[in-house]
Order: sequence, then structure tokens, then C-alpha cells
Amino acid sequence: MTDALYFDGQSTRAQPVTVLLHKRVVAIHGDGIRRSLRLSQLVVSEPLERAPRILRLPDGATVEVSDPAFDRLLLANGYVEHWVVRWQQNWGLALGALFTLLVLLASAYQWGLPWAADVVAQHLPATLEKKIGDAQMQLVEARFLTPSRLDLVDQQRIQTLFGALKRPAGDHASYRLIFRHSEVGPNAFAMPNGVIVMTDQLTMLARDDQAVLGVLAHELGHLQRRHTLRRLLQGASVGIFLNLFIGDVSTMLAALPTVLIDQKYSRDFEREADQYAITVLQANAVPLAPLAALFEKMRSSQTLNSDRRGTQKPAAPTRASSYFSSHPSDEERIARLRAADHP
Repeated sequence: MTDALYFDGQSTRAQPVTVLLHKRVVAIHGDGIRRSLRLSQLVVSEPLERAPRILRLPDGATVEVSDPAFDRLLLANGYVEHWVVRWQQNWGLALGALFTLLVLLASAYQWGLPWAADVVAQHLPATLEKKIGDAQMQLVEARFLTPSRLDLVDQQRIQTLFGALKRPAGDHASYRLIFRHSEVGPNAFAMPNGVIVMTDQLTMLARDDQAVLGVLAHELGHLQRRHTLRRLLQGASVGIFLNLFIGDVSTMLAALPTVLIDQKYSRDFEREADQYAITVLQANAVPLAPLAALFEKMRSSQTLNSDRRGTQKPAAPTRASSYFSSHPSDEERIARLRAADHP
């Protein structure tokens, strides 16, 4: 016989009762209370340290039992805890469940989110990408770009050469190539509205039409694979996921993992665009060595500028530094291009 508190489910008043459990029958006795039910008719709360066991009756009434000996009484009457409770109380099973959860989360990050973003991106209307690209283009034009100073003859030559490239079957991505002078130096980038921007500085640094074609093919790969929209979708998915698990504990802590994950996806997209460029150039019998040489020039230019400013030369990339970079390392890209040129 065990002392307990009875709540009728209609009020908050607690009534002292005694509980007798014998042969899987629970008898509850108190002032004006005489109840007898089979143990299988009750819902028993899971055991928690320093917390009473709650017996929930079919009519909504509850019984709170604080005596720890009641757990042994339940066991003696054949009561079996729910499998979740048994797992929680078993360190081996709990660690196994945690490991399984981590594997599922890692799989969702590595394959699930990119796959879902790719599927969704392929079914979203092109008008959405155009709106996003138009807004980005206005911002970039206002802050970083000025009209091109490159000779119009050179611009037209590059336009003609790039337009004549054979593209992979099924590639219908439309584009518009424009040239701009930029204060940020040698660069090229693709907007989701189909605009490919080539800076004068990158064209002058390359001094080789084949290298320029390689850069433009890379940017066309971003357009063809809809990388900007996929990055937006992936970033939004990761943000929602992190909010569910992190909540509003700290804006900075919640944002940092999102940034790191997005950087990882960016590197994957860069490799994908590199492979697209390799495919296009090989299909058009354009050597890849000039593009590899352009990457080497850009790396040397960065080192030279650092020396002139009296700053330290860039260190060789490490696993950590590569992780925080949005692009694959120069060494990786150069090696890949040269290897593709000599299969």
C-alpha cells in the first residue's frame, strides 16, 4: 500500500489516497474515493529523478505517487516501460541513437539539401531569377562598376568567339555578355538574370582569348546549373533547420554555421562550373593550359600586391583555410585544368 495524491480532473484540489497494486489490479482508496482498475487501463508516466509517477485514469483523473518503492511494485506486477524510456536508461542504446541522428543530419546536409534545392530550382519560373539578378545587377553597377574602357573591337571579338562555342546537348541557358571596368580588379561573374560580367582588368591580365573563353565558360556553367538560386534555397533551408534546433539563443551563433555551410556549397558549385568549362573547351578543341596560366597569373599578382603593401605573403592553403574559402584552392584548380589538358 502506497500513499498518493488524487486529482479528479475537474478541479485542482488534491485528495490524499492510498494505492494498492496487486495482480495487475490498481485499487485507489480515499475519502469518498473507491476505484479499482486494471493496470493496462492506466497510462503511467516515465520515471524521472525526484519527480512523482503519474497514473492517468481513463476518465481524466490522475494519481501522483512519490514513493520510489512504487517503481519496484510496478516491475513486480509485470509492468514494462516504453521502449523509448528503456533506451534513455541504457547508455549504449542512447549513444547509438545519438550517432544515428548525427549520421542522418550529416547525410541531409551533404546530399539531402543540395538535392532538394536542385529539384526545386529546376521548377521555379525564370522570372524569379530575373528579378533577383536585376536587383543584384543594379547594386553592383552602382557600387563597383563603371563603363568599359576596353576597345570595342576587342569586345566584339570576344563576343563572337564565345558565341561560336559549341555547348553540351540540352544546354539552353541564355546569357548576355557585358564588359565593365571595376575597382575590385580582375574578375568575372554571372548574375541569375543571365548577365555575365567580364571586367577589363581580367581581360587585360589574360592577354589570351583562350583563357578568356575558359573564364566565360565557367560563368556560363553557373548559369546553366542555376547556382545562384540553388544557393539561396540551400541557405534558406539551412537557416530554417538551425532555427528549429538553436532558436533565438544568439543571432551570431546561429548565423555562423549557416555561413560555413553555404561556403561549402559554394565550393561545390565552383567545382561544378569548372567541370562545365572543361567540358565546353574540350568539345571545342580549346586548350586548358591558358586558363590554368591565368589562375597562376592571378595568384602571382596577389602575392606581388601583398609584397608592395609590405604585408605577409599568403600562406600555403591548409585544410582549415580551404574550408573557410568560397572557392577551391588555386593549386587544386590549376592541377585539375592541367590534368584535363593531358588525360
